[in-house]
Amino acid sequence: MSAHDATRVQAASVPLGWRIGVAVIFAALYGWFLFSAVSNLVALPALYTAQGFAEYIPWTPLVLGVIVPPVAYLAALLMGRGRALSARVVVFAAGLAATAAAALSLYVLA
Repeated sequence: MSAHDATRVQAASVPLGWRIGVAVIFAALYGWFLFSAVSNLVALPALYTAQGFAEYIPWTPLVLGVIVPPVAYLAALLMGRGRALSARVVVFAAGLAATAAAALSLYVLA
């Protein structure tokens, strides 16, 4: 039995409730970044317009801020399939860190 098969056996032995629980907890964490990005997408153009800077609205960072969290969550979800629970948590955490780094970079650009 190879190491890859051993990982599959470990992943299958973890109860479904734990796997769903990890996915839901990380969905809430990724959702926080999505909520922040959507609120910026809604509020920032109105603020720029009210201040007289409507032509300088940073649409690209605002839209990318909405796109990055769900794409990163989906990528982590797909990459974590078939792995042990601890490896799945690490994959979700790495995706969350990448989402946070992208969000902060996009805030600097906006």
